[in-house]
Amino acid sequence: MRREGFLLALYYFDLETTGDDPQQDRIVTVQYQLLADDLTALGAFQVIAEWEWGEKQVIQAALDKGVLEPTWDFVPVGNRLRFDLTFLIERATKWNLIEWDLAKLKYFWFTKPTIDLAAILVMLNRGSFTGSGLHVFSDKESGARVPNMYRQSRYSEILDYVTRERDAALDLLRDARGILGDLGDQRRRTPNSAEPTPGV
Repeated sequence: MRREGFLLALYYFDLETTGDDPQQDRIVTVQYQLLADDLTALGAFQVIAEWEWGEKQVIQAALDKGVLEPTWDFVPVGNRLRFDLTFLIERATKWNLIEWDLAKLKYFWFTKPTIDLAAILVMLNRGSFTGSGLHVFSDKESGARVPNMYRQSRYSEILDYVTRERDAALDLLRDARGILGDLGDQRRRTPNSAEPTPGV
């Protein structure tokens, strides 16, 4: 993807957690993969697991990739990215890996580009948030099982789940890209070259 002549680095990005509260729950895995403009994989699928490295190191690895930098060098592509990024910010702060005040947080959200499937899922669900989970529109189960799998040390199942989730998210994003791109081509308005230039 390009922005003003510069190539943007698109990355599939996701994380799994032990729950929904970053004050009490932890990050279980962080996963990412470099993508081409058409959202096909360019690099290896990286999964950094808490049970191998510890949560602090997992978070540091994500920070080292630049996911929380307010730049276009790591453009997250995924589902429910607001949850993932907020959780990462909270846990990184708790481990004293970042020091963000309100101004820095606002700047990050204002500046950081993302491609989020969440809004597309809501539209696929005819505008309803309830029932718009990725598992409703793809061949994967709900992620609600991950905390229980983690507590039972079923790590290989978690790795299988995050791989299937990646596949499901990217498949749906690629389909949506094609369909919405066709709609955009139909509705795109271009300046009328026959209109006189002001002052001429």
